[in-house]
Parts: sequence; structure tokens; C-alpha cells
Amino acid sequence: MEDSFLKSYLIEQLTTAKKQLQTIGPEADIEALHRFRVALRRFRAVLSAFTKNCYAPDAVVKSMVKVTNPLRETDVFLASIDKERYPQLHRSVGAYREKEYKKTWKPKTAERFGHTLDALIADLSSLKINPGKKRLVHTGRALYTAAQKARKELTKDSKESEFHETRLRFKQARYALEFLEETGLMEAGNKISKTKKAQDHFGAIQDAANQLEWLHRFCQNTPSDECSALYHERKNALKHLKKTFEI
Repeated sequence: MEDSFLKSYLIEQLTTAKKQLQTIGPEADIEALHRFRVALRRFRAVLSAFTKNCYAPDAVVKSMVKVTNPLRETDVFLASIDKERYPQLHRSVGAYREKEYKKTWKPKTAERFGHTLDALIADLSSLKINPGKKRLVHTGRALYTAAQKARKELTKDSKESEFHETRLRFKQARYALEFLEETGLMEAGNKISKTKKAQDHFGAIQDAANQLEWLHRFCQNTPSDECSALYHERKNALKHLKKTFEI
């Protein structure tokens, strides 16, 4: 029974990802790509948390996520621009986004990803995955405890890489606990709420830093007064965020 819980959940994530393939594109709602990526991240987190020696499926899914990273970064950045204050920059980033989608997300890309996901689902269906209920629950709790421990070891002088690593720990713990909660193996609502809060907590600086880096690259290639103004605004906001950040 426990085998079917885990296997079914993993297959469900791959199936969810596949359903998004035909809805992703420059004219589509940015949530389509986001749903695709979240399903694949859930798959990777739960797979690595509860199984061993399943490196090949993880590597394949990781490569698909990697292809979409620049697209998601552009989507997020465009959505964050106030087009009333920065109309020219908003148009420039919008045009860049459309160009990037057409270059990266071609019809053959979606088709290739679909075949890959079908193959992964078939391979996964034939695997014997049977950790047992006790081990699943123990692992979920252990991941949560490890994330909390990593958080307590941070200081305001910790490196950004340490904050990022702690964020990833909470992300994996959250997805593992959500699996346990959704399958009825464990009541984890309180722990899930805490992991979500921690993800937001540790993700604030990371996301701000990533967007500032993205904007820096864009401004170098497409300089403008609006680009420079927003860059300095975001840079000051990041400094303020770091100063007021609480462990």
C-alpha cells in the first residue's frame, strides 16, 4: 500500500507537468510555466527524500527545469515592473520575453518534453518503491528537523549561499510533508505552514538578489534611463531588506 502511495504521487506530478506543456508560451498566462516547474520540483524533492539510487529520473527532470529557468526569471521580473512608472522598460522586457520564449520554447521542445515525461512515467511504474509507512513518516520528520536546525545555525553574518541552502532544506521538507499530508500518512498541517513561512522568510533576499542580477545583465545589453533608475531602486531595496532581515 505504501508503495502505491509514493509511486502514485510521483507519477501524478509528472502527469501534472505534462498537462501544462501545450499551454506554455509567450502569449500564455505565466502561471502555466510556473505550474509545470512546481510539479517537477515536487517530483524531484519527494523522489530524493524517500528513495535511493534513483539518480537518472532526477537528472532528467532537473535538465527540463534548467531549460525553463531563464523563462521563469523573465516572467517574474516582467510581472514585478510597474508599467505606469517604467513604461519603456516594461515594453522592452516584454519584447525580450517574447523573443526568449520563441527561441527556447519551440513546438518541438514541448513535444520532446512530452515524450520524455511519458518515458519517465513508464519507467517509474516498473520500479519497486516500497520504503514503508514508518520510514516515510520518519524521513519527513527528519527533514523538517534538519531544516529547523539549519535555520538556528544562521546568523546575520552568514553567507548568502548558507541562506540559500537553508531555503532549499525548507523547500524539500515542505514538499515531503505535503506528500505525507495529501496521502493521509501523517497530519502535517502545522509543520507545512511553518515551512511555507520559512521559505518566504529565506526567499525574500534570494529572490531580490536574483532579480537585481537579472536586471543588471538586461541593463548592460539594453541601457536606458528607466533601466538605471529601477536598478538603483532595487539595489537600495535589497540593502534595506538585508538590514531588516531577521533570523
